Amino acid sequence: MQQLIASDREPITPLVDRIRQLYEDRGVSVVLVVGGSGDYFDVADTVIAMHGYHPEDVTERARAIAQTPTGRIAEVTDGFSTPHERVPSASSIDPRKGRRDAKIAARDLHRIQFGESDIDLSALSQIVDRSQTEAIGRAILHARRHMNGATLPQVLDAVMADIEHHGLDALDDRHLGALAQFRRQELAAAINRLRTLRVD
Repeated sequence: MQQLIASDREPITPLVDRIRQLYEDRGVSVVLVVGGSGDYFDVADTVIAMHGYHPEDVTERARAIAQTPTGRIAEVTDGFSTPHERVPSASSIDPRKGRRDAKIAARDLHRIQFGESDIDLSALSQIVDRSQTEAIGRAILHARRHMNGATLPQVLDAVMADIEHHGLDALDDRHLGALAQFRRQELAAAINRLRTLRVD
């Protein structure tokens, strides 16, 4: 592939060039099942071949094969970069609709009106009751008070801790009685689907 497409025109870093760094820099082991590719032989700690559904350790043979140059050039020489933590901006969580005060409503099982935005939750099959959708909408607004430089996972943890300590009434001081419990994952998905969300 390197001979066909030059590395400066290829935006994707091959896994083979990062797999050893995953272990050395992050302590992450990878179990990779491949067929028809020997590119990983020289970076593998152990190579197991399946013969008639029986595993066989062929590491030494694979290392011998890897000694034969393939002409492949490693595209990455720097360390494995740490993913950037997302810090949501509280000002981007705005439930106002025009000049009116906050407008948060579950339009149906998988749609929240949050101010001027509609949040589509149709891919979240774990939501089974509209009262969960209503609670998620309220939880997004509640999450804003924890967005003071905290990362998104920290914000989610804080919201779920508030609910654990004070119940769903923590989300709305009017004590609506029409809210149902949801999981942290559904709240994360809803926040990530809010079109106005900005992160640093």
